[in-house]
Amino acid sequence: MSLLLKGVAKLSQLEIDTDKDWQAKEMTNLKSIAGSMSHGDIAFRGNDILERLLADAGKGYSFLRSRGPGLSPVWQDIESLVQYLTGSANRALAFDLSMPMPAMSIAHITGPGGGGSSSPVLGIPAPIFNGEARATTVNSVGGAVSHNDDVGNIDETVQANDDTGNDITLLPSDGSINDYCAMGHAGLFDAVSVLVGQAGANYTLAYEYSRGAGVWGTLTIKHNSTGDWKAAGKGWLTFVRPSDWATDTLAGLTLYWIRARAASISGGFIQPLGTRAWILVYA
Repeated sequence: MSLLLKGVAKLSQLEIDTDKDWQAKEMTNLKSIAGSMSHGDIAFRGNDILERLLADAGKGYSFLRSRGPGLSPVWQDIESLVQYLTGSANRALAFDLSMPMPAMSIAHITGPGGGGSSSPVLGIPAPIFNGEARATTVNSVGGAVSHNDDVGNIDETVQANDDTGNDITLLPSDGSINDYCAMGHAGLFDAVSVLVGQAGANYTLAYEYSRGAGVWGTLTIKHNSTGDWKAAGKGWLTFVRPSDWATDTLAGLTLYWIRARAASISGGFIQPLGTRAWILVYA
C-alpha cells in the first residue's frame, strides 16, 4: 500500500510502534526487551512473550543450560555441578616438601709426611615428600551484612545466596571510609568466593575478622583472586584461620565473621555489587 494514502509523505514521518502485537504474530514486547538489554544478554521465548537472560559468564565458571521444553534456560555454575557429582566435596591437595640440610664431613689423613686434610665430602639426603588430601566443602553463606556508617547494618543473606544479579552491596553507594561487607558462617571456615556483577573502582580494602564484642583483627591473606571487586567475575579469598577468631553479632546474626572494609576512598568512586557468594571449609 502506498504511504501517501496514509498521509505519510516521507519515511521520517513513518512511526513504528514496536510494542504492537504485529497482527497477532506474538512479537509483543521488542521495545521493552531491547531497551533493557546490556552487551552479552540473551533473549529467549518465555510462555507468551520475549524474555531477557542476563549475561553471566563467570570468567568461564558458568555455562548456559537448557532445562527442557517449557522451562526457561539458566546459567549453571560449575561449582554446583561439582557439588552434585562429588556429594558437596571436591578434593584439594596440601603439599609439604621437607628438604633436610646436607651434612658436610672432612676426612683427616695421616701419612709419613705428616697430617693433611682431604677435599670435603658433601652428602645430600633425599628430600622427604608428604602429601595430604583435604576435602573442600562448598557452603551457602551463613550471613551477609552490608554496613553503612550512616545507616547501620543491613542483612543481605538472602541476596548472597540467590542468583539475582548485582543484589549484594559489596560497598555502599555513598563511598565512605569504614563502610564494609561482612560474610559469616556458623563454624570456622577457610575461604569465600564472590561472583562480582558490577566492578568497582577507586578504593582500597582492609580484610579483617571478628574477635568478639565489636573488636576486629587483621586477616592474614593466603590468596586473593577477587581483585578487590574491581573486575567482574568470580574470585576466591583464602586466609589463615585466626587463633583468636570469635563469634560476634551483626544484624541479629551470631557467626564467625570476616569483612572487607573500605580503608580509603578516592575521587571517581564506583560502587562494586555482587551476584552470589559461597563459604568454603577445608576439612
